[in-house]
Amino acid sequence: MTGHDGEQMATAVDPFAPTQLGPVTLRNRVIKAATSEGRSPDGLVTDDLIGFHRAFADGGVGMTTVAYCCVSKEGASAPGQIVMNAQALPGLGRLTDAVHGSGAAISAQLGHAGIVAPKKLTGVTAVAPSRFINPTSFAYCREITRAEIARVIEQFAAAAQVAVDAGFDAVELHFGHLYLPSSFLSPLINRRRDEYGGSFENRCRFPLEVISAVRRAAGADFPLFYRLTGDDL
Repeated sequence: MTGHDGEQMATAVDPFAPTQLGPVTLRNRVIKAATSEGRSPDGLVTDDLIGFHRAFADGGVGMTTVAYCCVSKEGASAPGQIVMNAQALPGLGRLTDAVHGSGAAISAQLGHAGIVAPKKLTGVTAVAPSRFINPTSFAYCREITRAEIARVIEQFAAAAQVAVDAGFDAVELHFGHLYLPSSFLSPLINRRRDEYGGSFENRCRFPLEVISAVRRAAGADFPLFYRLTGDDL
C-alpha cells in the first residue's frame, strides 16, 4: 500500500494466518526456536522429548524445532543430544508423528559442535579449522584434516537423509555459536592456508559444501534454515 506521503508502506501480515514454507503449509508463522532439550540420554528419542515438543504443538505453534541433532557422536556439544543415525530413526518417526498429530510441522536442527564439543563427552579432541584454544573452556582443539572435512560433509548429508526419512518437514543447519561451520567463517579461528582458509570465499567453502550436500540428500524443494551468529564478540 502507499501512504499519504507517497512512500511505500509494508502490507500488514497476520502472524496467525496459514503460510507456505516451500511445499510445506504451516498453520501460522509462529516457530518454536531450537533450544537444546537434553532429553535424549542415549542419543535417542525419549517419551520425555516427544512430550516436550508435543506440548508446543498442542499450544498452537506452526512449527517446532528439535535441537540439537548431532551429525556424529564427535559433534555433540552437551549431554542428552540426539545422534542422527539409523538407530535413532524409529524414535524420530514417533516424534514427528506425534507433532503432526497435533497439527504442527517439525524441523530438525543439524550440527557439528567443532571446538565446542567437549572431550569429556565425546572422548576425542575437538576439531577446528586451525589449531585453537577454546576461550571459554581453555581446551585445545586440533586442526581438522581435509579428509575429515569431507567426512563431516557426508555426515551432514546422511543426517539430513535421516530427517527426511523420519518425516521432518524442514532442516535447520547450525552455522553459529563457534560450532564447526561457524569457526570456518571466522578469520580469527580459521587460519588455514588451503582452499578452506584465507579469503572470505575460501572461508565460506566448507559451509557452502555442507549446504550443497544436504540439498542433494534432502531434495530440491525441501525447506532449509540456517542459524548464523551475528557477532562473534
